[in-house]
Amino acid sequence: MPLDEKTDEYQSLYLKHYAGFVFKNKLEDFVASYLMSLHSYNVPLLQFFSHLSEQQLLAHARAGIVKLLTGIENEKAIEDVRENLKQWKQNLLPNIPREAISLKDITLIYSAQKISFQSFLPYYTTDVSVATQVFAEIDLFYKQVQEMALGILDLIRKEDYKKRLESDEKYRSLFENASDLIHIADANGCILYVNNAWSATLGYKPEELKGQPVFKYIKPDDVESFKAIRKKTFEERQTSVAVRINFLKSDGEEISVEGSINYKYKGDELEYTTALLHNITPKLKQEKQIQFYLDRLADQERNLRDIIEHAPDGVIVIDKENRIILWNPKSEEIFGWTKEEATGKKLTDIIIPPALRTAHTNGMKRFILTKEAKILNQTIEVPAVHKNGNQFYISLTVSHSIQNGKDLFIAFLRDISKQKKNEVELENKRHQLEKSNKELEQYAWLTSHDLKEPLRKILTFSDALIKKDENGLTDQAKSYIGKIHTSAGRMKSLIEAVLAYSNVASDNDLFVKTDLNNILGGVLEDLEITIETKKALIKLDVLPVIEAIPVQMTQLFQNLISNSIKYTKPEKKPEINISCIPKLEGFEISIADNGIGFEEVYYEKIFQVFQRLHSRSYEGTGIGLALCKKITDTHYGRIYVESKLGSGSIFTIYLPEKHAPVNSPTA
Repeated sequence: MPLDEKTDEYQSLYLKHYAGFVFKNKLEDFVASYLMSLHSYNVPLLQFFSHLSEQQLLAHARAGIVKLLTGIENEKAIEDVRENLKQWKQNLLPNIPREAISLKDITLIYSAQKISFQSFLPYYTTDVSVATQVFAEIDLFYKQVQEMALGILDLIRKEDYKKRLESDEKYRSLFENASDLIHIADANGCILYVNNAWSATLGYKPEELKGQPVFKYIKPDDVESFKAIRKKTFEERQTSVAVRINFLKSDGEEISVEGSINYKYKGDELEYTTALLHNITPKLKQEKQIQFYLDRLADQERNLRDIIEHAPDGVIVIDKENRIILWNPKSEEIFGWTKEEATGKKLTDIIIPPALRTAHTNGMKRFILTKEAKILNQTIEVPAVHKNGNQFYISLTVSHSIQNGKDLFIAFLRDISKQKKNEVELENKRHQLEKSNKELEQYAWLTSHDLKEPLRKILTFSDALIKKDENGLTDQAKSYIGKIHTSAGRMKSLIEAVLAYSNVASDNDLFVKTDLNNILGGVLEDLEITIETKKALIKLDVLPVIEAIPVQMTQLFQNLISNSIKYTKPEKKPEINISCIPKLEGFEISIADNGIGFEEVYYEKIFQVFQRLHSRSYEGTGIGLALCKKITDTHYGRIYVESKLGSGSIFTIYLPEKHAPVNSPTA
């Protein structure tokens, strides 16, 4: 493109705004990325800056990037490039000879700039259409710049080439050692000369290439289009044409090159062509990778949009001014406001109760100023307002994000009004149950105590009648009095058992460190006469020290051991084995006997109040094992049994070491 031709085709509000964004937010990153790319590309032109320190080189690069970005913003970028190219053409660049700038320098420098410039798109926008537009405009800008530079390069190289032809030997080394791919072909396209870079890149020796048509090394699909360009250039008598060619290396690998082909005419005939090409395969791979990431970004945006649209929770996004910028379908369902109605309104105006609006607004302001917040990334329960004016509770989690340099707040919320209602109802029922239980316990205590006095009189008078001179009583009267006395005694035991069951408490203050060995010793001492009478044999393990209510532990072991002695066939001597093994966070204590046992179907039934499995020949109230279960429950433990009819039973108790709710082991 001629230097005096002006165009601003690359300019747009998108590119100008993006250049401003990069200048404001990513300038230093741009400079660092650009220099890193130049070093990684090993740009030959860098040798002219080797005398500079790292800081000086950074300042030099920064000045160039600042000029580029401000030029784009002010629509002067092309004019700035054009002025630099004029200085290059006139050999006025400080410390850099005109002929030192190669096609590789031009391509790599602008490629490094372009890739670095495009790399900040994900920070600029998540809108794929905007990103694609900016990406295309950057590409167009650098194509235009590169075409201008190639035009100057062609002019310079034509002048240099003319001099080289006049002194072929003098300039041959320049061809041979150039980093660009250079070949000379005759009018028919047969290779006359290739430089070292050309043969090394494609993997052929120069002698293998000489005389061969250049079309032989071009990708077959591209041969016809290349011939068409060559023919058109000759017919129009052009002296230079920019091309992009796909070559095939000797191993079959495809590489892409771009550059220019210069045409030398002799009269009306084409004498030869000179191609100056640069391998752009790495650059294309980078561009493909950038496109891959842009595509992934687009996919992620679509996926995120789908997730938000179909989310089971409400999702609301607001800016720092409290204005709603996203309102998903579930939010419509929860609050009654449609997306169109809610978007753009302030959150405080539609869903926050009036009493909380000031606190919400002040909290937002405090966070913007100090970046300190009390509720971010925490789930809380707060009241909200429906469109119809009704207040209800929501579960709310708020997170903070920054998009395009702006603060955004993302709220995930769920209507928990039914849950709160259920919690209130459950709490009311719990209070009712506690009240009922206390009333029942009081009733049981009062009833039992009220029954004791008349029962005591029945036992006293019936006992007196039995001891009285029996000559005045008939046999039938004696039988009736004996039955009254026995029934009254059984009723007395039952009342005492009911009182014991109702008095089992779980007050935390009652729990103390309790040595179960001492408890068991006391129980065996109390049962000493029964043990001697039944000639019972009892084997003991060492028991642990736990946090427990001592009196309840006494009741527990006394009931279980007395049952093991009681429910034994008369002809058998009771044998009881008490063992203990540690378990997770507690201990498992087993009491095994050789008693009469029972069937498996009764494993659960025996722990219910007033449940008796055996005939009246075995004394009992039907409350003893129910009392054991209540005591273990009070201690956050568990009791279960294994038994076989006629072969004895094993009662196993799990008791935690510490007084705290834990998961007891399963049977």
